[in-house]
Amino acid sequence: MKKNYLKIAAAAAFAAAVATGCGSGKQIAGTSAGTSTGAATPNQPSSGTQKKIQEMQDEAALLEAQAKLDAVKRKTEMEAAMAATEMPCQQFDDDEWFYATGTRQFKAGNINTAPTALLRSTQLQMRQKLAGVYKAVTRDYFDQMSTDEGSYANEHIESAGDLVVRAKVNETYEVCRRQSAPDANNNITMYMAIKVSKKQFVDDVVKEISKDKQMEIRFNEKQFRDSAFKVFEDSNKEEFNKFKESQQ
Repeated sequence: MKKNYLKIAAAAAFAAAVATGCGSGKQIAGTSAGTSTGAATPNQPSSGTQKKIQEMQDEAALLEAQAKLDAVKRKTEMEAAMAATEMPCQQFDDDEWFYATGTRQFKAGNINTAPTALLRSTQLQMRQKLAGVYKAVTRDYFDQMSTDEGSYANEHIESAGDLVVRAKVNETYEVCRRQSAPDANNNITMYMAIKVSKKQFVDDVVKEISKDKQMEIRFNEKQFRDSAFKVFEDSNKEEFNKFKESQQ
């Protein structure tokens, strides 16, 4: 790239020098004075010099165009590298939301059906995430309450969570969608993100658990909420740390 800029500058300098020399009536090296056809005059260079100027200007224009193309290529490569480490629609769980991000490659001709298929596969990811997190929540809660494994209360709490997980996942919709341009094989890659409110998830689980009157005495709502948000915080850190490790 540096060589190209030097060539452009040299070509421009030469053309400027020729134009200045001709305008002042100075003789240009390699030309002869006289009145014959093609001879230089104080205000007009010879035909040979004019041709040389044009060649240098053309070369400078080509080099400048190449420099611009090189710059565009570098920018494209940088964007591709960023895309490789930061997936479009990528979201990480925070204090308020669970996120799931999915990708799907498909033929450009299937663009009308691809979003629905991608939503279903992303919802499956969310279901697996919520089920895993909820299992950790119940384990912490049971440890804090010293309840017997396999007891009615434990089984009810677990089944209530399963019902809410399915319900919350079915309610999700895309909050982000991006897609690539068709590649050489006419394939398009689509990206999508969905989310679930953590507070609403816990509220719905508590409501589902409380439907059973037998649980009124045995269920400690405050301890359950404490366990839930403690696990959520740990899950946030674990998810982000795994992502950072995958980029190293």
